[in-house]
Amino acid sequence: MKQRYFEEKKTLREIFLVLSILLGFVFILSLSTIYVSDAIKNNNACGCVVPIPYMILILSSLGLFIGSLASYILISKFSREKKAISKDIEITLKFFSPDEQTIMRELIKNKDGLPQSIFEKETGLHRVKVHRVIEKLLSKGLIEKRTVGRTNKISLSEELKSIFQH
Repeated sequence: MKQRYFEEKKTLREIFLVLSILLGFVFILSLSTIYVSDAIKNNNACGCVVPIPYMILILSSLGLFIGSLASYILISKFSREKKAISKDIEITLKFFSPDEQTIMRELIKNKDGLPQSIFEKETGLHRVKVHRVIEKLLSKGLIEKRTVGRTNKISLSEELKSIFQH
């Protein structure tokens, strides 16, 4: 519980940092707009300390830099979270046999489930092996099987969907 509190606090700090950077950029842009409009109003557009074309270039470059920095901070945060989730999934899957791991990975990738016939193609396992592994996972209550037309649709149980959602 304590670790989760510190993670949430760190997330809030990172969001605050990104917002501060963006607000700083908006402030600089506002001041620059006032500067340029004042120069134009006083008919001093060409004799400014910083010519207007250069001002536009500087602000455009600054905007790209600020946007890139904010994107980098947010993307790195989400990629770290995704790596942590993937690591947790891999640790959890170590409790399964190799064939069960293969089936479970496919089900984790496809949240809505897959037709049973697809598992043979996706996993490289023989049809009979797929059937046996699915029956074993069904008996443990880890997956659900629904008949749809002439095929069976296999999906994770609701409890596992909530655990493996990412």
